[in-house]
Amino acid sequence: MKIEYDKYFPYREYRDGQIELIEKVMDTILNGENIILRAPSGFGKTITVLTAIIPILEKLEDNRVIWLCRTHRENNRVIEEIKKIKNIPNTINAITLEARTKMCIKSLDKDLKKDHEAFSILCSELRRQRRCEYYDKKKIEGIEIPQVCGVKELIEICEKNNVCPYEVAKREASIRRILIANYNYMLIPQIMKTLNLKLKNSILIVDEAHNLPEIAANMEMEKITIRGLEETIIEMEREDLIQEIEIIEQLMKIIVKESNVEVVIEKDRLKRAIEEVCGNLSDIALKLITEGDRIRHRLAKEGKKPISHIHHLGKFLKKFQSIVEKEEYAVFSGNSEMWIECFDPSNILRKIYGTFNATISMSGTIDEKYGELIGIQKYKYVKTTYTNSKNILPIIVENVSTDYEERSLEMYQKINEYIFILSENTKMGIGVFTASYKVLEGLIEAGIKKLMKPIYIEEQNEDPRTSEWKIEAYKEKARNEGAIYLGVCGGRASEGEDFPGREMDIVLLVGIPFPEPSIRIDKKNEYYEKRFGEKGKLYSYILPAIWKASQAAGRAIRGHEDKGIVVYLDRRYKRYIDLLPEWLKPRKIIKEPEQLKEEVIFFFTP
Repeated sequence: MKIEYDKYFPYREYRDGQIELIEKVMDTILNGENIILRAPSGFGKTITVLTAIIPILEKLEDNRVIWLCRTHRENNRVIEEIKKIKNIPNTINAITLEARTKMCIKSLDKDLKKDHEAFSILCSELRRQRRCEYYDKKKIEGIEIPQVCGVKELIEICEKNNVCPYEVAKREASIRRILIANYNYMLIPQIMKTLNLKLKNSILIVDEAHNLPEIAANMEMEKITIRGLEETIIEMEREDLIQEIEIIEQLMKIIVKESNVEVVIEKDRLKRAIEEVCGNLSDIALKLITEGDRIRHRLAKEGKKPISHIHHLGKFLKKFQSIVEKEEYAVFSGNSEMWIECFDPSNILRKIYGTFNATISMSGTIDEKYGELIGIQKYKYVKTTYTNSKNILPIIVENVSTDYEERSLEMYQKINEYIFILSENTKMGIGVFTASYKVLEGLIEAGIKKLMKPIYIEEQNEDPRTSEWKIEAYKEKARNEGAIYLGVCGGRASEGEDFPGREMDIVLLVGIPFPEPSIRIDKKNEYYEKRFGEKGKLYSYILPAIWKASQAAGRAIRGHEDKGIVVYLDRRYKRYIDLLPEWLKPRKIIKEPEQLKEEVIFFFTP
């Protein structure tokens, strides 16, 4: 079937490789296949994929697209790209859906809006009691919104009409041809059920797909703490659940209190210990969840924050009961906590991918190994090349490393010398992305704040609004007088943010973002070696770190005409050159700060 697409492409000319990619994406969708796509920064992969899917949606009226992103900013970017499409048919509409807490316009406690589960219960109770002035079914059904609608404009429309933005978005999500949302909308079955999404004949697009395995694994985690269990005892005594306190006493005996010790808890042993005092694990988990739900709804009716430690313990035990026999899960304890961790989410992801008619997983960094990693059996791997390679210069500095055994004040001072010399001799935006917050702290202790340029430092667990303000303040300084942004690989600025033009001409990668050594990492590597043999450590440990570093490196090139330098401040990158995308493979190796200064000045001199 030949389908015309040219009339939808919004620009005068195609970049090299875009036509070929459009046609490959169209073939993949029409044949009901999976495609893994790697396209470098500045290629224009979003508009290219949109140009491929719009004519298909016009032709095949039963098809729809679920487009998943990691961050809200990425969601908005997709909406903005859809708005650029020429001659978009009236039958094709799009909407972004975000969390209820993000879209709520009712004046409620800010802390409550940080707890999605508690907020959802309170919201449900307010609606049931008709105490929310924005929940009006007639208004929700009658509100009209644009053909292509982002969250910001939806909220503005709903505020003017005194109607709930989330309920309007939820209504539209079930009928719009393109739905843009975050990963968790596919990863949490309850959300899918609530939205009433029909996935038959649907196309799944996973943007920045290298993030998906880690996020899917993290969402499987459940945790209990000594402090939380103490609160649970108080709640049980108040609710006259004295018999169940024995479970907590058993758990407290097993949880390791020391902060510098991390141990594996044998799952069978933990199950026996619990069932010795409470009988069947499934029964007690169900009882605690039921009691906890009763408590939460009672609190919501009273206008109080609907949280229950009993419910949380029930959730933990239910999760534990479901994974006792699964080798891809393990239980750990340390620092007065016990938690369930998922090493390998491929069973979850395989099932999700299997519900769609066709899928596209795209990123600037992934390769064909991604398909095997997430467990899909059949897929096509397509990579596009960076045709403007003269515009990017990747460099390795081989006399520094953040290898765990080499970390010292002296090493961090040596790394800072490379950053200082660029700060003193350029008026550019410079991004410094470290392997971890520990490495970032090492640079601070070694005096990086003494830089002449303004420096903006990312903090761990930073409030999103603070982070956004910091990034915008950095950009303004970078465009005018030059500035430095100090963050981590995998952080907000290193992946979900664009720095076009002069906003980040140079990216320095301080170290490789491998996880810190721990028994958890050892056990994860063991599991992957069992699953993949000699490729196990590559999949569990090395590839995710290289993909994360490559994403950060890509901040230097956000447009086709951008020029940028990427500096690998760690000699270990030499071992992994073959794993880096072609456009990020180092072309220079240096040993001294002066050499770096000369390379940068020469590269940017017209």
